[in-house]
Amino acid sequence: MTIFLSELNQIALCVDGDGISIAIDDKHFHVKINSVDMTNLSVELLKAAQRQYVQEKEKEDILKYGSFNFASQILNLTDNLDRAFSIFKNNEKFKDKEFLEITNGIELIEKELLSTLEKNSITYIDCLNKKFDPNFHQALSEIDSEKNPGTVVEEVQKGYMLHDRLLRPSLVNVAKSSKKEEKK
Repeated sequence: MTIFLSELNQIALCVDGDGISIAIDDKHFHVKINSVDMTNLSVELLKAAQRQYVQEKEKEDILKYGSFNFASQILNLTDNLDRAFSIFKNNEKFKDKEFLEITNGIELIEKELLSTLEKNSITYIDCLNKKFDPNFHQALSEIDSEKNPGTVVEEVQKGYMLHDRLLRPSLVNVAKSSKKEEKK
């Protein structure tokens, strides 16, 4: 069995029935070890490898999810901008030609914000007309609807993921079963 212990130096460890051979760059060493010591050494090497794996995984998680708190806080700004954008988009007086440049500027800001979120692996959870999923959605209420019971019919607040972790659930209203269906 050969184990490479380092990428910085050429270090290799070879364990055989006679002992251990260690090669560091161009130097080679061989140590004879009895079977009990060999077993103990193997256990220690496995523990060391496991510790190294855990440390690497922790580093990876820190790099991947270290911005979780910042990302969570930036969503409040995103929500407020989204509400402001809605006012401009839905108000008839802002559809006049004199406000066209402002409206276009707002749309550019909105696109840039969404692009920035995506570049940082923050993705929107698409939930409308989907089956309610408590892993991604938080139900505020059930409302009468023609849609199947348990279907998300209204999104009150957008939900987001950071990589593969839930950053914030979508706040939703869900279709409830009609009284006709309950009687059946």
